[in-house]
Amino acid sequence: KTSKPVSSSLIAEEAGLDLSSASIRSILQELENDGFLHQAHTSAGREPTDKGYRFFVDYLSGVQRLAASEKERIEEQYNSRIGELDTLLSETSRLLSRVSHGAGIVLSPQMRSQAIKRLELLPVGGRNVLGVLITDSGMVRHWPIQLAFAPTARQVNLLNRFLNENIRGCGVDKAQNMILAKLSQMEREFTDLTSLAGELLTEVGRVVSPEAIYVEGADNILSQAEQFGDLKTVQSLMRVIGEKDRLAGMLEKELEDNDASLPARVRVRIGAESGLPELRSASIVTHVYRHGDRVLGVLGVIGSKRMEYSRMISLVDFVGRLVETRLKEWDLEESR
Repeated sequence: KTSKPVSSSLIAEEAGLDLSSASIRSILQELENDGFLHQAHTSAGREPTDKGYRFFVDYLSGVQRLAASEKERIEEQYNSRIGELDTLLSETSRLLSRVSHGAGIVLSPQMRSQAIKRLELLPVGGRNVLGVLITDSGMVRHWPIQLAFAPTARQVNLLNRFLNENIRGCGVDKAQNMILAKLSQMEREFTDLTSLAGELLTEVGRVVSPEAIYVEGADNILSQAEQFGDLKTVQSLMRVIGEKDRLAGMLEKELEDNDASLPARVRVRIGAESGLPELRSASIVTHVYRHGDRVLGVLGVIGSKRMEYSRMISLVDFVGRLVETRLKEWDLEESR
């Protein structure tokens, strides 16, 4: 309730254990010796160590609590009209932040490993065109391109038709070599398209290189700064959240360690378990979301080690399943 160390006298008064303060101090000392509790100095109360929090979280692993009314409210806030994965993931990080009062994090799918669903050029005048890429998981990228020459409407239409007859289902990272190899074998009519296709597919490689991570609610951490420690610790935590690349690297390791053949589960990392020194005062609750038999990305919550773990575990699990359900709905909508 207070984020302050707990004394033996307080436990004796409020816990209903029918034990004296002396007996409780003896038990607390044993727990401290075993590494479950920490005492800043002799006269201070004690607080859990990371090992103590880990014992508590493992004890709670089968006790997930998220009220039915809260689930309904989350579903209402979740915009079912979202049609692009980028927007879906951005809204998910915002929702996780709002409901958890912590920082919501979502790592987008690694786009280079996805299959292309559609790739087109849209003329916008002169040498300027708009590239549009849609992957099989619903990821959409659109970006302006200035070409070395002004393509004719026939060239653009011809290239779009050629690309989408040959590129559908091809991995983003393999598309350029495959298309250029096909073009080099075509009749003279298609050789003029080689330069245009090369520029487009080079741009595709550039656009999909950075993996997106969505982070919302960092201000929630500032509003609860006393739960994370001193000013220096909070500043370090805010810095790593702002940098994003190291946070994304930590989440990508979770993707690499995940076995798609096993049931998805929520993972809790406490303090140093995250592998990032700046997160030693925080806990991270994550869920790897999937599409069919493929692992796509990670979503979760960053909060204090005093978070209500049973609720956070249930929240992250519930929202993860909402994302997976939405991806399945897109497949059904596409097949109609």
